[in-house]
Amino acid sequence: MNPLKSATRVALASDQAIYRKGLSSLIMSIKDFQLVGEAQSVVEIVELCKLTQPTLVLLDFKSSAEQAHFLVNEIHSLWPAMKIVLLLDCPEETLPLEEFGSVPLYLFSRDVNEEEFKAALMQVERDPSPPIEKEEMPHPVFSHTNFTVFEKDLEEAFTAARSAAADNEEFTNRELAMAGKIQADILPEESPHLDGWEIVTALQPARETSGDFYDFIPLSNHKIGFVVADVSDKGMGAALFMALSSTLFRTYAVRFPTLPAITMSAVSERILSDTRGNMFVTAFFGILEPVTGRLTYANAGHPPGFLIGVSGKGKISLSELKTTGMALGVSEQARWTQKTIRISPGDLLILYTDGITEAQNEKGDFFGEDRLLDVALAYASHSAAEVHRAILNEVQHFVGAARRSDDIALIVVRRL
Repeated sequence: MNPLKSATRVALASDQAIYRKGLSSLIMSIKDFQLVGEAQSVVEIVELCKLTQPTLVLLDFKSSAEQAHFLVNEIHSLWPAMKIVLLLDCPEETLPLEEFGSVPLYLFSRDVNEEEFKAALMQVERDPSPPIEKEEMPHPVFSHTNFTVFEKDLEEAFTAARSAAADNEEFTNRELAMAGKIQADILPEESPHLDGWEIVTALQPARETSGDFYDFIPLSNHKIGFVVADVSDKGMGAALFMALSSTLFRTYAVRFPTLPAITMSAVSERILSDTRGNMFVTAFFGILEPVTGRLTYANAGHPPGFLIGVSGKGKISLSELKTTGMALGVSEQARWTQKTIRISPGDLLILYTDGITEAQNEKGDFFGEDRLLDVALAYASHSAAEVHRAILNEVQHFVGAARRSDDIALIVVRRL
């Protein structure tokens, strides 16, 4: 922190937990900004402002425009010099702007990336505190009093942010490292050890963390749940959404230990209620009975799993575990069905994320399902570890010098 400059003290209020966490991480990563506290309600943020006297307060109340209107006016009446930033879905979001009167309000669009948000917040910090008297108050940057000024200045700030972000390799690496740590903390330290089974896993992060994860969940009656999933978004947003999704799967899998379709429904409902729109996750979730080989699963818009059967005579069969419903977090009306298969001794189960099938070489060609199956079938009689290694090696060879833009998650299971 610059010793010659006092930190900009920021109080944050949001009625959605996942975004509150994301915004707090962003604020804390900005040089010379200090997050003095977080709140999730009108009452809490007013009390927080009384206790901490922040320079700036950031409000993200998605659920109620009336709440936002009341809070903005309440804060301004108590602390006239305090800068207030209000997040909107877009600058044209319907709000009774005339009712805000002379409040020095800054409006941010939610539809911006992290670098743009930070640049805009720093521009607000640099803007001189507007005087209290209405007749003397200039139009501050991002002011509701002039949307043309808002759009022009915001675009200039975002253009500058994009340029700065391109040169700021240290900042980018720090943020990616933070997102990668969140991702690594979620993953199980090792694959489960089950008598009569071989389970091999891997996650290869791309440079920009995109939110693939897998997990194994111990359930009642010696069952085990396993999930492989891919969340929307990139970077820090993906890492936070991945953490939420992983927690939800663990919570509801234990609650519904024989009903993966109901688990999918419960997870989807929570994603819809706890996050903003445009956030979703594809997932394969299965419940395995190790003694019988019975696998009950649901597939929420995820790439199909493959069950490869190998008979004692060397005959090979292939079953595709297709989707049984749409991605999670897309629609309140969505429903999922579940299916049951049996994994016999010698059979091979392959689960993965689309970072494998959508991996591209320098010509722009996709690796695709056909190449994946060619490798899996060629190694069908080998150990799970050898199949696993062969698939990843083939993807790496195919991609060559091209830059991977997506994570790869892969689970290979063989019943011995």
